[in-house]
Amino acid sequence: MIRGIYMQFLSNIVVAVIISAIYILISFNIKLPSKYKKKFRLYSVIVNLIFILFLLGFSIFFKTSLPNQGINIYYNGLATLYFLLFIPLGVVLILLFRKLIMNADIYLVVLKYVIIIGAIVVLTGLVIIGYALFILTFYGFAP
Repeated sequence: MIRGIYMQFLSNIVVAVIISAIYILISFNIKLPSKYKKKFRLYSVIVNLIFILFLLGFSIFFKTSLPNQGINIYYNGLATLYFLLFIPLGVVLILLFRKLIMNADIYLVVLKYVIIIGAIVVLTGLVIIGYALFILTFYGFAP
């Protein structure tokens, strides 16, 4: 049983590396003002390293301890890392989209705000759905 759980952590690390690579690719290709570009890139790299190290460290901890120990720590760590990863990225994307819409040649100012509010609602929904999928991917689909 423990071997099966350890194999699950090994596949989780592979998935985490893929997620981190996509996240880094997105964060390095976002057109930010130079004032914020280095800070956002550094933040992205540091949080992704913490994410991968957390999974590696927990897989080693899980291999040496009983399976039921630390599940709460694992779940809380995943939840915290999700918000550290995706909330700042979502905020940056909304701010860049807001800048794009406000500079667009749209005559009605009200329409600009409706588009921005719609984008915020859609992105919030994606963050909520993404949270569930993120936790299920790493925590497991079992009840």
